[in-house]
Formats: sequence, structure tokens, C-alpha cells
Amino acid sequence: MRLLPEERSDEVSALSRRVAASFLGQSVRRFALMDGFDRCIVVSSQVLTALIPLFIVVASAAPAGQEDVISRSIIRRFNLTGSSADAVEQLFDAPAGASSSVSVFSALLLIYSAMAFSRRLQSMYRAAWGRTNAGMRSTLYAGLGLVAFTLMAGLSFLVRELASRFPLEWLWSIPVTAGVGLVLWTAIPYLLLERQVHWRRLLATGGASAVGVTVLAIGTPIYMPALMEGATSDFGLFGVTITLLGWLLAAAFILIACAVMGAQFDTSDARWLVRIKTRFSLTDPAAGEPPAPGPHVEAGLTSDDLLTIVRVLVNWCIMAAAVWVATAVVPGIEVNGGFGTYLAVSILFGLVNAMVGPVLEWLVGSQSWLRMGTSALLVNGALLAVTAGLSANLDIAGPGTALLGAAVIAVTGTLLELVIRPSESSHGT
Repeated sequence: MRLLPEERSDEVSALSRRVAASFLGQSVRRFALMDGFDRCIVVSSQVLTALIPLFIVVASAAPAGQEDVISRSIIRRFNLTGSSADAVEQLFDAPAGASSSVSVFSALLLIYSAMAFSRRLQSMYRAAWGRTNAGMRSTLYAGLGLVAFTLMAGLSFLVRELASRFPLEWLWSIPVTAGVGLVLWTAIPYLLLERQVHWRRLLATGGASAVGVTVLAIGTPIYMPALMEGATSDFGLFGVTITLLGWLLAAAFILIACAVMGAQFDTSDARWLVRIKTRFSLTDPAAGEPPAPGPHVEAGLTSDDLLTIVRVLVNWCIMAAAVWVATAVVPGIEVNGGFGTYLAVSILFGLVNAMVGPVLEWLVGSQSWLRMGTSALLVNGALLAVTAGLSANLDIAGPGTALLGAAVIAVTGTLLELVIRPSESSHGT
């Protein structure tokens, strides 16, 4: 049974309202109200500002012959080779004899920059949890948070160095990184919020931050070498700074997003969240058990909504895989951007099909399946050509190549649908 356009519009509007009332929708709203993206930029820039004097101090205090400790650490952490590794070495090369004359000034600048970073982080957590500045008390706890961060970061470095001496380093480093992250990103907001929020209420923030930081740590050696190499070839030494700032921006987004979701998790009265908080004691013991949700129907996403979202994501992945197969099989189709470009092309396919589909149904009407398949093939071929014209990362040799690529995408998408969802493909509507 097909829905009329006005019925479909009502369903979309209702779904939008449920998404806005869901935990994810409320978290996004809280993120927007606290200017989350602006805070990501400010925090990442503040970290970079604090790192510069830190690098100078470390190079100054390093023993003779070890002045390149910073560059070697960055090269190893990001798994850099070739020209990108050479650029990092050149950028952080400390001139001989210059370290002793700037060490005192650099140390003072480091303390000031580190305190400024801690205050920025404190302001972010206050905004997420709706707390206010307490003057000198806030400054004191910002200093305590900075000390805790330094101690935990040093401990994490020592433990990872110890784990690297054993076989299967990744098997040790992943749980170590996650465990240290859980303690660190629970203790840091606890101190920066001046101990006004019980640490149990902050475990959700700490756990989410630990998972996010661990995933970033796992992915860094995979994607950073190519990014650093490309930025270095395009911008020279400045490309190293751009890439480092981008990595810090990603880390800041993870921390701020996790802080927002942790605060929303703490205040939400949704049934499933209340059950989780009760089951794992994620509340302040002095406040007692959280109140049981009433018998009213809860706002937010339903199970059907979640199933719909999963289906959309599956369709997206299927289309991305079909585009990849087309680039691998059809000569003359090249993608110069990796996984992100395939996803972008897939989104564009979906948008165009969504807009052109109703027009095709009206034009084709009750004609044969072959006519409908031919129309879809022409639409997909035109979409490939238009995408190639708009994107510098997609190259298509000509119209024939576009049509052949569209045919491969259609066949591959159908086969993947049959493999992934055979039961749904066998039912008609």
C-alpha cells in the first residue's frame, strides 16, 4: 500500500518530532545551545597553543643528543614515513645552544598556556552541566584538574611504553588506553565542576569519552599518514600544523560531544535511561533512587523508528559498496578520495533518486518494468556524470562509461540487497 504525498509528509513530520524528543535529539539541542562547534575550535586551538611551549621545554630539558625527542614521538605516534616524517623533524628541530636561553620563559609560558587550556575545558563542562563560575574557587579547581590531567597523562605514557615491550602491543594498549581514559575523563570533569557533581553521575561521560578517545587512538596510525603526506605536499611545513590542528579538533569534538551526552543522560527521565542509571548506580547516593517514570507514553524514537534508521544506514552502505565495485570494475571511473568520497557519492545518489523518483513514476506510469529499469539506468548514469562534474575527486571518461557504471551499481546494489535482506526482498508491498 502506497502512501499519498500528504500522508508521507505527515509521517516525516511526526518522525522529525520524535527525533527531536529523543535522547540523541536532545543531546544535539544541548550541543547547539552551548555553541559546541565554537567550543571545539577554541579548545583545540588552546591545546595547540599550550603544546608549543611544552615542546620547547621538553627539547630544552632533553639530554644532549636527544633534542629530537618531540619529532620522534610525533612520527611514531602518527606512524609517519617519507616526506611527512622529514617535515616533522624539520619543524620541531631545536637549534643547538638556543635551549638554555629560553627555558625559564618557556616554562612560565607553558604554565600560563596550560592553565588557560584547563579553564577552557572547565568552561565547557560548566556549559554542558549548567553550572556557573565560582570565581577563585573555580580557578583553584582548574589547577587541580590540570595537575590530575598531567599525572594521568604521564602514567598513561609510562604504561603504554611498558606495554610496547611485550608482543602483541595492540592487545595491551587498547584496554590500557580505555581504562586510563575512563579514570581520567571521570576525574577531570569531577574536579573541573568543583566536586559539585557526584563522580557516579560522571561515569557515563567518562565511559563515552574513553571509548571515543580509544577509537581515535586506534584510527590515528591508519588515516594520519596519508593526511599528513597530502598536507605536507600541498602546504610544506605548514601542512604539519594544519594536520595536527585537525587531529586536535577531532579529539575536542569527541570530548565535548561526550560531555553533552553525559549531561543529557544524567537529566533524562526516559524509561530505558532510568533503568540503566538504576541498574549501574549512576546517580548520587545521597539523592536516593531516581524516580520511576510515570505511565504516560514517552516521547522519543520508537522501535519502528530505530528500525527505519538502521535500514537507511544499511542502504547507504550498500550504495557505497556498489559505487566502489563500479570504480573497480568499469575502466574510466576513478575516485580520488577514499571512503569518505564513496559515502558522499552515495548520499548524492540517494538525494537525487528521492527527488527524481516521483517524477519518474508519473512519467512512466503503468509502463513495463523494462521501461522503468531503463529510466533508472539513465538517471543513475546522469547522476554519475553530474557528480563527476561537481566533484574533483570523481572522474568519468564519458557518457558510455557513466551508463556502464550505473548498470554495475544497479546490479551490485540488487545483489547486496538479496544477500543482506533476502526475506524483505521476497515480499512485495
